[in-house]
Amino acid sequence: MKTLNNYFYDFQNSSMPLLILVTLLLGITACNQQNQSQENISEQPILNQNPESDLTLNDVTLEEASEVGEMLWRVKSKQASYVKNQELIRVTKPEGELFRDGKLAYKITALQGEVYQDGNKILLIEEIEVYDIQNQITIRGEQLEWLTEPGIIIVRNNITGSNEQIQASAQTAKVISLEKRIEFYGQVVAMFKEPVMKIQTEQLFWQIDQKKLTANQPIKIEELQDKKVIGSAYGDESEFNLESQIATLKKNVQVIRTNPKLQISSDLMIWNIPQNLIDSPGAITVLEQGEKVILQANKGQGNFQKNTFVLSGDVVGVGQENQAQLNSDRLTWYLQNQTFEAEGNVFYRQVDPPFNVRGPRAVGQLKNETVIIQGGNSNVVTEIIPQSIE
Repeated sequence: MKTLNNYFYDFQNSSMPLLILVTLLLGITACNQQNQSQENISEQPILNQNPESDLTLNDVTLEEASEVGEMLWRVKSKQASYVKNQELIRVTKPEGELFRDGKLAYKITALQGEVYQDGNKILLIEEIEVYDIQNQITIRGEQLEWLTEPGIIIVRNNITGSNEQIQASAQTAKVISLEKRIEFYGQVVAMFKEPVMKIQTEQLFWQIDQKKLTANQPIKIEELQDKKVIGSAYGDESEFNLESQIATLKKNVQVIRTNPKLQISSDLMIWNIPQNLIDSPGAITVLEQGEKVILQANKGQGNFQKNTFVLSGDVVGVGQENQAQLNSDRLTWYLQNQTFEAEGNVFYRQVDPPFNVRGPRAVGQLKNETVIIQGGNSNVVTEIIPQSIE
């Protein structure tokens, strides 16, 4: 007599629904296997506790092919029980395979499951593991819904997803096979191994072929060193390139650095993490919290390796303590010693004592209240001595 697997291969091109085929095959093989099956029924709880199984078999293979004979999916089970009035097959310790363009794409394992109706839906529970073979991504959880015809896998409860570069956790993960995308929902946390970073958001899309992560909800990115946060970035929308490790943040963007203490605001920020650079092609505000200096401009670039900020276009720098203000077309701010170089239409003024001066170029240090305006062959040097020293 043919085995159950042989019969499934014979019926691959049949137009009969999967469960009808399974019912026929179970009837053919039941006589020889029923006694053995009853001795090996799993003690694990089943998904639906209502009716008893009409028939139970061991070591069963269920599979589905397309109209042209391309394999769509296959499920091997230690034990399969057909429940006629619910039109489903319960499987124990299922091992599933999902194919894309006729090639094996995903492997799936669980402790229990149910195959529904024409095989278009499979439910699995307990110790779920989904493995993306090509991209070597593993997703684990406690519940899985497998919509076989569109090739969508939804994993719920205690979700983790990982490969060599990233490890993520969430409440729900959705694997869209044809689009090669994984979507994470609910309390999403993604950790990167090198450089060490942490991403937190409520919704994160992993576009595998494009090697990028995208989020259309508020996101927080932290850069860590020796388990301490050295920089944070916030935005309402974001895109992170996994290959170049460049993050693009949009809308209400803030970047915070711990040394020196900086708060940078913009509506568009490009953060090159390996090179420690940020670039804002639009309006930008930089707050140096230690020295209480605010810089504003039409655009700006920060280099945290060199501790410099270059601002251009209607630059305004304000020293909050002494109410000194510097305007220019371009300004380079040296974070380590709090000095600056300003070029183009430089205008400096202060409140106490009242003073203002103009020139094409200026260098100085607002902290020490020293500004040198340079113009032509002569220099105008302005030095204000704080009253506490007088």
